Amino acid sequence: MTNKTLRILIADEHLHQRLQLEKLLNGLGYYRIAPVESFDELQRLVHSALQPFNLLLGNIELASHVGVDLERFCRVSAQIQHALLYHTQHLKVPAVPATERQAVSVSLPQAPDNDALQSFMAIIDSPVLVGKIALPAGLAPGATQRRRSGHFAPTVFSR
Repeated sequence: MTNKTLRILIADEHLHQRLQLEKLLNGLGYYRIAPVESFDELQRLVHSALQPFNLLLGNIELASHVGVDLERFCRVSAQIQHALLYHTQHLKVPAVPATERQAVSVSLPQAPDNDALQSFMAIIDSPVLVGKIALPAGLAPGATQRRRSGHFAPTVFSR
């Protein structure tokens, strides 16, 4: 199930690429997207964010133009949980074991297509089962419910 509250950054200097990635994400059900076209914009947005971004989808060359290693920038930034980075060049998202999904960073040879993006989002947006709570005996499956004997006249709601 898609978590519509994920905060996603798209960082690419090419408008067409940013629009294509945003359209792919929208098609997968993600709408909280902020596109940026320069590393300066990216840096300002990340450093001034009140909440961390769940995903940075970015072109590595965006930061390399200013001498910054974007992979390292993502690893050391507490405001970026996951990163899907790509070069301007067909690709496959590698399998990531469930035990290593705390902060996933993947580098691709080109911008992700729909299949690659869908595979990556399935990795970072998988539901987390925190725990199970036992239902009270009266609410457990198969339990019969007793009718309340009240002093009210029968209505549609008491049937």
